[in-house]
Parts: sequence; C-alpha cells; structure tokens
Amino acid sequence: MLRPGDNAKLAPQQEQALLEKLRKEREDKAHATLQAEVQGISAKMVHMDMSDLNAEAKKISTSEKALSFAAKDAQIALVLNVLLRTCNPPAKDSPAKGKGGGGKKQSTGVKAAAAKVIEGVPPEGPQVRKVLKAHMSMLAEVTQSTAAGQLALLKALQSWLVSPQGANALVHAGKIVEVLYDADQAEEEVAMGYWKAIQEQLKREEAELAEASAAFTVLSADKAAAEEAVRQADGEKADSAWNVKQAEMTAQACRCGGNPSKEDEAAEKVALSALKKCVEYHTQTTKVAAARAKNLVEANAEFETGQRLLEQRRSRETTGVALFAKHAAPFFDWLAADDEDEEDEEDEGKGGGKGEGKGKDEIKYEANYEGKADAKGEKKGEAAVELN
Repeated sequence: MLRPGDNAKLAPQQEQALLEKLRKEREDKAHATLQAEVQGISAKMVHMDMSDLNAEAKKISTSEKALSFAAKDAQIALVLNVLLRTCNPPAKDSPAKGKGGGGKKQSTGVKAAAAKVIEGVPPEGPQVRKVLKAHMSMLAEVTQSTAAGQLALLKALQSWLVSPQGANALVHAGKIVEVLYDADQAEEEVAMGYWKAIQEQLKREEAELAEASAAFTVLSADKAAAEEAVRQADGEKADSAWNVKQAEMTAQACRCGGNPSKEDEAAEKVALSALKKCVEYHTQTTKVAAARAKNLVEANAEFETGQRLLEQRRSRETTGVALFAKHAAPFFDWLAADDEDEEDEEDEGKGGGKGEGKGKDEIKYEANYEGKADAKGEKKGEAAVELN
C-alpha cells in the first residue's frame, strides 16, 4: 500500500523486480494448491489396484479442473502420494446407526459423512524408503526419467514431507531423497538445480520477512500516533462541550428583562457572541474527532493486515520449504561437495559405480553424516552415530 510521500511510478528495474516477485508468488501458490488437492484425492485412491494407478492418475489429472493446468506434475504427484499412503493407509469411517427412524433414506449429508476418510498414522522414514524402493519402476514409468518429471517428483516429495502425513518422515528427508538419487530418479544435475531453486526461495522469503518486519514497525508507529491523535481530539471535544455548557449558562444569566440598561444589553450581546463561538468550536472539534477516529480505523486495519502478514512470514521459518531445507541440507551439501571433488577422486582411482553394492557415493555420504564408514568402508568405532 502506498504511504504519504511514496511515488506510485516505479523505476524500470524496480518494476521488473516487482513483476518477477509476483510471478514467483503466483507459481508458489499454484504449486501449493495443486499439491494440497493431490493429497486429498490420493486418500481415496490408496485402496485401488496399484497396477492401474498410473492410468487412473493420468485420467484424474486431466479431468480435474484444479489439476489440469499442470496435468503431468499432478499425475506424478498423485502416483507418489498414493504410494506413500500405502505405508499406513487411511480407513473409511463407517456411519453410525441411527436411533429409530429405521428404513428411512439417508440424506446426502449422511452419505458424505459415511465416506469420511480417517488418516492413518504418519509413516517413519524407513517405511517411506522401503515403499519408494519397492515401487521405483512405477515412479520411473510416470516420470519417464526426464528432467521435468524428476523435478516434479522432487517437488511432490517435498510437499508431502511437510504435510501432516510426512511429519514423522521429515527428519529423514535427506535419506529419502537419496533413494531417488540412487535410482536415477533425481539425477545430480536435476537435484542440484532443484536445490538451487530452494535456496533462492529461502533468500526471497528472508527478504520478504525483513520487508514485512520493517513495514510492521512503521504501521505500529502509525497506529500509536493515530491513537494519540484520537485521545487529544476526544479531549478537545470534551473541553469544548464543557465550554458550550458554561457559555449557555452565562448567556441565560445575562438575558435582559423588560427595560434593560445599556450595560445589560452589552453584557447579553457579549454572552451570546461567546456562546456562538463555543458552539462553532465544539462543532469543529467534533468533526476533527470523527476524522481522527476514521484515521485510527484505517491505521488499525493496516496494522492488523501487516501483523497477519508478519506472522505468516515468520511461520514459514518453522514450516514449508525452510523446514524441508533444514532436514534435506546434509544430502545436498554432500552432493555439492562430492561434485567438486569428483575430478580429483577419479584421478586418484577411487571411483566406484552406483550399482556395485555400497559404491563410493553412498559410502562417502554415510562417512560424512552417519559416522559409519570412511572412503574405504572401514568402521569408525564407538563414535559412530547412525542417521536413519
């Protein structure tokens, strides 16, 4: 919202930055909406035959209006969500039998309640990894091993992990992503590009939090100033009302009788003039008080909006992408470091393929984050701490 002194006309660079920011916000909102819709639909698909899952997901993603704008991403997200829900599948709540009224038709509301889905217990990280490994061929089929498909898969996994269903598995985010990486469903180039986008989003969110915090400070000061202005205006209005009463009493006392003297007429004239001025001043202070009250209403509205925005910005630090990044960072940090050291390691002859048991990559990841083995696979003793 423009404030006094702000220029409505932006410089070309500022205008371009604002448009880019709005575009990113729209994309993030559309992605969140799509993932929320997918998670709701997947609860009703979990009991179906898994051999028909891919075809059914494709059909739903193109027929549902909320998903059709990004049908392929929705299809991938549906397949992933249904597979992950098989860890602890939700159950359908059976309708309670009514007391009396037997033989009557159930209303639509009762039928809807009968189909209410009761969510299962959120699965742990090892369960999620096991399910992903068991159905990796299905994921490969739906992503078609393309960069766009793998990116959609990573985004869907991220959204699931930060949802209530992924609460218990979130702390194992790095190891879960590693399962996709080992199966070539999150190839290094795609994974690093995805992680770079997350870092950029975190920077945007940090900047937005600082901006919201600064704006809230200004709004708080404006609200305090508006409250003080209302207090002063109400005080002046009360004083003017008291002066009007006093002037009325004086004017009543100075009213002339049947044969007034010149002094009495002059006194009455002065009293009536004073009364008129007091009434005019009271009218003015009443208008000022009303204007100050209106300003306070506007200041409160802006303050509450800014407060809600600041709370939303702050909540993102403990939810959403920031929470996912916190738990997934070890894997992506290792992947970035491994990418930098890859050429040196090849020169030293330490290469090891992914498909040869515990290859170089997996051993190095465990050495860095589990404390279980060094680059040669040797155990490090009692100091080892396993990160499941």
